[in-house]
Amino acid sequence: MKNLAILYSEYSPTIDAIKYQLKNYDIECYKDENQINEKHELVLLVNYNNPCRFNHLKCHHSLLPAFNCNEPEKEAILKGVKVTGITISHNESIIAQYPVFITSDMRWETLKQELNYLEQTIYPLVAEKIIDNEQFEIKTLLGKSSCCSGGCSGCNH
Repeated sequence: MKNLAILYSEYSPTIDAIKYQLKNYDIECYKDENQINEKHELVLLVNYNNPCRFNHLKCHHSLLPAFNCNEPEKEAILKGVKVTGITISHNESIIAQYPVFITSDMRWETLKQELNYLEQTIYPLVAEKIIDNEQFEIKTLLGKSSCCSGGCSGCNH
């Protein structure tokens, strides 16, 4: 069985989503990177903004390299961009991005809520593919049952 760690600064429902999707793996949760060791094959970062020295995945609420900051949702709204999304990186290399359109009346709280939902949906699926060393495409991970019902442009629904 593969040993995984979730490293987080504060609780997020994304932790529960990861645990549910990866229930067949041995997962330990930590708030301190010093508790992680070489037995952990992959560290999943959730709400953790410090550098990580271990093999890790991270989900960020913007289409990097744009808005690489602590409040990317707010920055996207303030700058008036029309598209943002989530970026998943593996050891700082971008491996997946998923877009979200920003409407003219959207508030940053609403955008944050939508990006949180995407993180809880997509991040665990991508993590599983990385752990199992499988190739993937975002549009095939979601399928129609998990689709946004037309609210995005990523799935062509």
